Amino acid sequence: MNKTFLRSKLVFPLVILVGIVVTVAINKSAPPMVHQSAEEQATPVTYIAVKKFEVRPSIRGFGEVEPDVLLNTVAEVSGRITYINPNLRKGNLLPAGTEVLKIDQKDYLLALKQAEADLAKNEASLKELTLKVKNTAADLKLAEEKLKLGKVELNRIEKLMNKSSVSRSNYDNQRTVVLQLEQEVQNLKSQAESLPAQIDVQKAQLEISRANIETQKHNLERTSLVIPFQARVMDVAVEAGQFVNQGAQLYSAQTIDQVVVEAQFPLDQFQILAKGFRGITQDLREAFISGDSKALFASLGLSAKVYLSSEKGPVWDAKFERLTASLDPSSRTLGVVVSIEHPYRDVEPGKKPPLLKGMYTEVLLEGRENEFFVLPRDALHNNHLYVINDENRLERFEPDYQVQGSMILLPNSMEENMRVVTSDLFPAVPGMKLKPDLDQKRTAEIERWFEELAQ
Repeated sequence: MNKTFLRSKLVFPLVILVGIVVTVAINKSAPPMVHQSAEEQATPVTYIAVKKFEVRPSIRGFGEVEPDVLLNTVAEVSGRITYINPNLRKGNLLPAGTEVLKIDQKDYLLALKQAEADLAKNEASLKELTLKVKNTAADLKLAEEKLKLGKVELNRIEKLMNKSSVSRSNYDNQRTVVLQLEQEVQNLKSQAESLPAQIDVQKAQLEISRANIETQKHNLERTSLVIPFQARVMDVAVEAGQFVNQGAQLYSAQTIDQVVVEAQFPLDQFQILAKGFRGITQDLREAFISGDSKALFASLGLSAKVYLSSEKGPVWDAKFERLTASLDPSSRTLGVVVSIEHPYRDVEPGKKPPLLKGMYTEVLLEGRENEFFVLPRDALHNNHLYVINDENRLERFEPDYQVQGSMILLPNSMEENMRVVTSDLFPAVPGMKLKPDLDQKRTAEIERWFEELAQ
């Protein structure tokens, strides 16, 4: 038992010693440990190199097509409809000068004859008064001569009476004759003085008669209705044989050589175009005061295009006409009126229809051409751009930009070939290491967008 205990006491230290020897041997045979430092990981991103393009900034609005001139014809005289042109039908095109309606003329022919008779009567009365002036003047002269002689005779009789050569009755009789002659002269003088006024009245009556004749002639002309310009018939409100009162609606028609669109634009969009107006503030102020804004905006390079539904559909070149006088009360937008000439000229069935009243259109207003850096809209991240610097690290800034379609335009806030991140990046920590890769797809999209814009 003692031998066993002694043997175990000797084996345990021996095992420990062997373990130590083996460990030292393993450590000596192993390669030396290398301490590696942790390297910064670069985040892969795609980018585009920004370039400058000559771009016309534009804004978009919407409005309906309206005729430039809409003729709503009403009856200027009363009467029965005796004739309707067979082509006076809704949608038909009629050349200028076409007679489309007639109203019964009988009453107006009778009224004209009556007016002509009144004129003849008044002319005769004027001649009679003119002759009366001459006769009155002659009668007055004769009466004054007779009065002169009567007074001479009265003086002679008075002298004889004073000598008792004649009786008092002879004197009184002659005195009566003289008074009668004086009364006759006075009456003729009054008549002569009143005749010019009567002539003036008769002349006025004559003018009234002549005016009445002109009125009746115009009424006769108004019984025949003629389209004053080449027009498309919009509506017809009467039938043959129908009696119409003065002021009754007859038909409506519109010009076909030009239509207009009043498109509505948010006010803040005009800031995009207004940047091209700097330096001409006084000219703009004078144009708005005078109302002659059409020529000014044309000189500023403003132009317009009209689309039916989208840019993929037919397009018409338009002209800037004017701004509306006030904001739309419901949408708080400003109206811009543009005109399209000859909306029927280039009609292609199934491709390019005519612009008809009520068509809903999109209006593109373009400003003066300027240089801009162009980027896709989704390159913005919460109104910030992510830029890769020369050390492939992230920088971010908030640019001054304007939106145009699927792109944004930046005037002077960047440099040529600056690298802008196009891929999503989260978290976007300024200064973080990036592994950039050129975004070929987005670069091609910008080139293609510019080519389509230039067409």
